[in-house]
Amino acid sequence: MKEMMCEMMKNMKPEFMMEMMDEMIDSNMAENFAPKMMPKCLNNFLSKIPEKEREELIKKIVDIITSKYYDEGINSTFVKEFETDVNIKGLKVASKGGKGSVGDKINPMDLFLSGLCGCTAIAVGRTLEELSIKGTVKVDGSVKKSFEKGCIEQITLNIHVKIEDSSKSEEELTT
Repeated sequence: MKEMMCEMMKNMKPEFMMEMMDEMIDSNMAENFAPKMMPKCLNNFLSKIPEKEREELIKKIVDIITSKYYDEGINSTFVKEFETDVNIKGLKVASKGGKGSVGDKINPMDLFLSGLCGCTAIAVGRTLEELSIKGTVKVDGSVKKSFEKGCIEQITLNIHVKIEDSSKSEEELTT
């Protein structure tokens, strides 16, 4: 039966298949199959989506999650040793710090650093807008930490600005 269904679906026109899927999503069936199918689909196909489209898809997913639970705020719950569960307005992230960080859990320092990069990018971007300068801003960073001392020794932020169009002279831009 399963093979027959798969063969039948292979021969369907994409428009008909999309219509069928839309009807299934609008029905009560989605509540049952979506929690099981969504992770499988993302796991199997996310890497096959072109990078630009993948970024947009991930942004849409995060936006949907965080907009549904806007009132939840931001918090973190200690699990054990260096592990925490982080909740960012409904987006739940497993986090593990220390020397034992693994791929399926995001390091809490990376979460902190990405937020710091985001705030810096906004500050620089808004300054450019206020000065009527068109450009792109990208901020990346790194953290040097000492496990022996139990502290952060240095945070480095690299601010990359590419000016696209400006009526300002180079001298005005550097001041």
